[in-house]
Amino acid sequence: MKISVTILFLLLILVFCTPASAADAERIARIDVTGNERIDTAFIMNNIKTKERDPYNLDKLQEDMKSIYKTGFFSDVQVNVQDTDAGKTVTFVVIERPPIKAIYLSGNKKLKTADITEKLKIKTNTVLNIERIKESMDEIKKLYSSKGYYATRVNYDIEYGEAYDVTVNLMIDEPSQAYVKKISFTGNKTFKDGKLKDFMRTREKGILSWFTGSGILDDEALEDDRKNLEAFYHDHGYLRVKIGIPDINISQDGKTIAISIPIEEGNVYTVGTINFEGDVIFDEAVLLRNLKSRTGRTFSSMTYQEDILGLVDLYQDKGYAFCDVTPLTLLDDDARKVNLTFNIVKGGEIYFNRINILGNTKTRDKVIRRELKFAEGDRFSSTNLKASKKKLRNTTFFKETDMKLVRTEEPDKVNMDLSVEEKPTGSLSLGIGYSTSEKILLTGNVSQENFFGTGRKVYLDAAVSSVTQEYRLTFVEPYIFDLNLTAGFSIFNFTRILDTYDYQKQGGSVALTRPLTDDVKVATRYRYETTDVYNISAEATRDIWDQAGSSTTSAIGLSLLKNTIDDILNPSIGVNSDVTVEVAGGPVGGSNYFYKVTGFYGQYIPAGFWDTTFFVRGTAGILRPFGGKTLPLYEKFYVGGLNSVRGFRFGEAGPKDINEQVMGAENQLFFNVEWIFPIYKPAGLKGVLFYDAGAGFDGTNLNVIKDSMRTTAGFGIRWFSPMGPIRIEFGYNLFPKTGDRKSAFDFTVGTQY
Repeated sequence: MKISVTILFLLLILVFCTPASAADAERIARIDVTGNERIDTAFIMNNIKTKERDPYNLDKLQEDMKSIYKTGFFSDVQVNVQDTDAGKTVTFVVIERPPIKAIYLSGNKKLKTADITEKLKIKTNTVLNIERIKESMDEIKKLYSSKGYYATRVNYDIEYGEAYDVTVNLMIDEPSQAYVKKISFTGNKTFKDGKLKDFMRTREKGILSWFTGSGILDDEALEDDRKNLEAFYHDHGYLRVKIGIPDINISQDGKTIAISIPIEEGNVYTVGTINFEGDVIFDEAVLLRNLKSRTGRTFSSMTYQEDILGLVDLYQDKGYAFCDVTPLTLLDDDARKVNLTFNIVKGGEIYFNRINILGNTKTRDKVIRRELKFAEGDRFSSTNLKASKKKLRNTTFFKETDMKLVRTEEPDKVNMDLSVEEKPTGSLSLGIGYSTSEKILLTGNVSQENFFGTGRKVYLDAAVSSVTQEYRLTFVEPYIFDLNLTAGFSIFNFTRILDTYDYQKQGGSVALTRPLTDDVKVATRYRYETTDVYNISAEATRDIWDQAGSSTTSAIGLSLLKNTIDDILNPSIGVNSDVTVEVAGGPVGGSNYFYKVTGFYGQYIPAGFWDTTFFVRGTAGILRPFGGKTLPLYEKFYVGGLNSVRGFRFGEAGPKDINEQVMGAENQLFFNVEWIFPIYKPAGLKGVLFYDAGAGFDGTNLNVIKDSMRTTAGFGIRWFSPMGPIRIEFGYNLFPKTGDRKSAFDFTVGTQY
């Protein structure tokens, strides 16, 4: 019996213990790492998922090898497995990559080493990685391509040092710079190549390529060009247009590039039905009248987007600040129509709670708030927001303005965070001109458009030449007594030395201006001046001798002004006009009796191509004496110069006496036509081609007017430079008469402080 129990006990031991020993043999008892010198073992172990006492799994160990290799620090990773009594011992054998001691570039003459180094994917004191070297080579090629060097070749060489480190040498073979010589299109039947090129950033090389950078091929720009061309076709109803991948051919000598862009235009789609869904609170006729899209017209994606914004504005002007208009389009390919649906969700009516002014370190809050067309407690209006932005922009006090709506705990109220970025409002301007009569004319201006942050304006002007001296101080209070009324005064001292006489004027003026609407103002001005005519030569005409001595001018004027220009510093659209009637003498006092009527009308018109603008202006004026008095010479119109008829100097496009002395005129009439175009947009550089026609003349005889007219043409450059606005213009007399100059040059430059 005892023997049976013993045998049973031994059998139990065999049953329960033998399988456990076999299981241990298939488990991992220990994990080691060998071969690493610089890389810490703990870092390697963190990249291993296999743990001690885990079941042995060869697939899992191979994944661990890959994980260690992917760290990039090792050129080779192996695993060694040994059986022991306790289980399997796993050893990861690694071979470290050598560190990069130095990186050298050679062969780069066109580009700076520092610029290339910034693009490299390898750095010193990191381990050698061949893939990163190849990526660096690709980056170098991309950099060269962006500069017009498309056939650049890059090779590398690795030098191994004694201290188990390496030096990487990158050898660059620079080709000749290549330029885009020709851009062409295939498949375009409706629009000519020249029209399509207008909508591309990529440009053919031109005579100003050295300045504008045109002719350089950039892959990102070319991809944007495809999108722009597609958008252009969509704007003209070609909704199924396909702009293919450009075919780029580089000449054998690597100097020129030809680009061909395939186009499948497809059919033109017109607008079909127009429907409105959702919160329709206006009559459908009102909504349709607010749209530019019309049934039967060619569909335009740009017009469609403008319609969406127009509907949003319509609802926002009723206080629905968070109105959302979702556009839905359904294309009918058989009928070639686009059916439009505007789904409107108006949201709740919103009012302004608080208006917070942010970012103004100089300009006072009051100066900003008084330009706003809305106040705390007012119902939300997008029209008033846009008008406020325009008014703030035209103060010229700020670089940027941003209006952000912030929801409050009350669902019908929002706060307005108005952020501004101020800019220098003081300026120091210098100008220089030349003429045969005045020789060199120096002009200067010191001004402050935002005096101590109050919005007040102060100007000090001076002009000095061999024949002219002028000094003027002007002060403007934009909101006198916090009323919507602008007041200003000016005092001056002016001296002019002419061939047959000299005269000096001293005096000043005060003015009040009242806005009638956002764009229309009425102004009144009173001026008082004393003038002394002296140093009259014996050769002077009787008209000059009659005005010898002192006289006084006391005059009051009334003006009606309209200005709808979008940006007074960089206008592209809008009207600027002025009509002024002035009366001197009589009940106003003074020794000079006359009345003067002047007016001008100028308009900026977007050209619709190349981001250019046309500007047209007409100016007219009449001057008449009364009470038996003689017209003062210094009150007459002197046509000619930078702001009237270019190509002439002051008064030269008007009457002269027998001594060729400019005499001024009783009437003036001149016209200006300009084409303003961008030369280099990032720098704010613009060019202008102009045509001027006009003259100063006496009397109203049509033949006299016709014979007096002068015509000029020319070109110029206008640049909002870091120093301030620069204006350079050359005017040429198209039909010079005896005694006329043939051309004139004007140049002004300013700088801000």
